[in-house]
Amino acid sequence: MTARPIWILALVTVLGTWPMAWSNAASGVGIPSDDPRLYSSVPVPVEYQGFEMAGFGYVLVVALASLWAGSEYGAGQQVRTTLIATPQRLRVYLTKVVLLAVAVAFVAFLTMWGTLVITHAAGQTGIIPWALSPAIWTNLGGVTLAWTLTALIAFAVGVIARTAILPLILITPLAIGIGDFLAGIWDGAKYLPTAAGAALYSDPTTGTYLTPVAGGLVQASWAIVLLTVAGIAFTRRDL
Repeated sequence: MTARPIWILALVTVLGTWPMAWSNAASGVGIPSDDPRLYSSVPVPVEYQGFEMAGFGYVLVVALASLWAGSEYGAGQQVRTTLIATPQRLRVYLTKVVLLAVAVAFVAFLTMWGTLVITHAAGQTGIIPWALSPAIWTNLGGVTLAWTLTALIAFAVGVIARTAILPLILITPLAIGIGDFLAGIWDGAKYLPTAAGAALYSDPTTGTYLTPVAGGLVQASWAIVLLTVAGIAFTRRDL
């Protein structure tokens, strides 16, 4: 029942981000850094260029994870059928977590790798698109991890609530930029899951985010705690 929507979301994430990356990169070619048409007169370091496109995929990843968590609790109560076929609840839960993590990591890497290749090819940044640089590869790994952890957080919230609606309401606003905005005006917001995850691939010299290591640890802590609570709820409560 959920296979088709999940595949659609995955394809939209990949194929929707790439054209936007080309348009964004090509539009800035030949424009001086102090041009008033630019959002900021401060040039973005080349190793961080293209990662601003991660926000679009973030939203779709949250939607995918929310659907993964909540779809079986709908009117058909598919979760009952699943547990009749496989009564070991912990095994079912861990299988869902692992499959989601692998799927999102693949989608995230493919989406952002293509985005970066397109960005450096269309933007004429001086980086060899097909090779990239070690710093860019590191940030690519960071954004892949951030997307994956965000998906696991959304999944855990969906399992706890037994619906896809709650993670969409709670996490989508953070993913579309509210978390980053709050992090820019309040230090405590840097510890929100999406803002912490953004530290894994964003320029730390802006002062908006935690260091990459701290951000990764904070977001991983959010994921571990929520997945643990969700696992306990899934294995112990009545359906």
